[in-house]
Amino acid sequence: MRTRIIWDKRTIWDIYIRMKKRTLKEELERIHSITYGKNVLFEDELLDKLLKGDPSANPVSKIDDPKLADLVSDDVNQFYASLQHAIDNGGLKQQSLGSMTYQKEVESMQIGLMLLGYDLPTHGVDGLFGPETAAAVSKFIGDNQIQSTNESKITIKGLTEALLDSPLSSTSINSHFGQRGIGNHSGVDLAATSNTDVKSPAGGKVIDAAIRNNACGGTLFIDHGNGFKSRFCHLKEVLVQNGDTVTQGQLVARSGGDQTAEEGRGRSDGAHLHFELYKDGQLVNPIDYIDNEGIKSSSGGLSVTNIEASPETLTKLLELLKEKNITSEQLKQYIDKVVTGGGAQFTDLDLTKTEDVERYSKICQKFIDTRKPNLLNITGTMMATGAKQAFDRYQKYVPAELALAQLATEGGIGNNNPNSRPIKTRNPFNVGNTDNGINVVHNDVQSGINTYYNLIANNYLGKGKTANDLVSNFVNHSGLRYAGPDYEKSVNSIALQANRIAQTVI
Repeated sequence: MRTRIIWDKRTIWDIYIRMKKRTLKEELERIHSITYGKNVLFEDELLDKLLKGDPSANPVSKIDDPKLADLVSDDVNQFYASLQHAIDNGGLKQQSLGSMTYQKEVESMQIGLMLLGYDLPTHGVDGLFGPETAAAVSKFIGDNQIQSTNESKITIKGLTEALLDSPLSSTSINSHFGQRGIGNHSGVDLAATSNTDVKSPAGGKVIDAAIRNNACGGTLFIDHGNGFKSRFCHLKEVLVQNGDTVTQGQLVARSGGDQTAEEGRGRSDGAHLHFELYKDGQLVNPIDYIDNEGIKSSSGGLSVTNIEASPETLTKLLELLKEKNITSEQLKQYIDKVVTGGGAQFTDLDLTKTEDVERYSKICQKFIDTRKPNLLNITGTMMATGAKQAFDRYQKYVPAELALAQLATEGGIGNNNPNSRPIKTRNPFNVGNTDNGINVVHNDVQSGINTYYNLIANNYLGKGKTANDLVSNFVNHSGLRYAGPDYEKSVNSIALQANRIAQTVI
């Protein structure tokens, strides 16, 4: 007797999925084996998600490409203006390590080189004037037989990308800025004996000068104005006092740090000068800002001797690009805007549209109304204004949920203490307010809000990261954390609350 089998749609689909799963798994393992020389195991649950879709997965409308420009727009005139800005300010120097001092101008130069056939295959348009870009610049100079007459030194006079004097006459770098072991190094360690003269990198006012029994030891902190501050540690002797006005190149201290020193050593294993530089309240790589003639790398890293894209070089680049009649469409292939939060807990809005800016404002206002008190009288309009100007400037979208979560976590709202730092400094996100007592005071709250949005857009988003990445690991492009180890947990939790409110607005 023959048994009749009834096939329903569910049974047929399950069989189809199992067959597809097996063949996909075999194919993925084959490709991985060819690439890496070994097999990789795939869990059935993962394959189910790949084949049928995972409804719990966060939808991602766009992932930022770290090899595409973050700051350059597809406006041809603005693109040309960026190159002209670099020409007018003395050209661009190779950045040996870490931070992107003049990222927009470097991105424009990189795009220009690629449009003229000079490939950057490894890093693309990353905004860092590193060895790959330096090689392309050198080839461009050779191909066009460019002679540079640029011998001037840019000093700190309010320019965005200023150079300061080196604090030491001649030295080498013992330890670089940024990633070091499992942590981050907040400055550079310059080789020095126990009694080397330390000079002020630029004119300014002394805001901290003391010999202390702490990690820094002999400490000197100078405010140079225009957003720049320099800090030195492990000093054997400090020759100036709090409140003193100093001039560029003035002798201000003598180095220490050797193990036999009784005073000023701090946490140091040998004589050297620890040099930190702050720009707009954020640590930056001092080597990218100082006149580093005579400074060499002694720790096996890249040489600090910089290759320069002189004004003559950039002028020729600009001339050839204009002859080529560059179009907006050609620029777009090298540009990547961050226009999404990158996850389901963030509301994606187009801040080029008036109606979406208004939605952003309404989301913020509705959340702020749930977090009393609001001693700084922050409004949704103020938040939307900050987000809009940051997007226009950096092409980066800071979602309302992220900004609101940080605002609440930092105490800009929901804080009834008028003497707390974010309230008394009119700096609701505590940008630049550090644990060692430094306060960044704003004339008005909108300025403090704008500073936050500019910081996140320029230093934290892009280079492959969206807001969704930050709530898991809140570090900037140099690997430095925004705040303490529990920060992500708090921000992520509040962002989810803000998102539930956002869903009632949109």
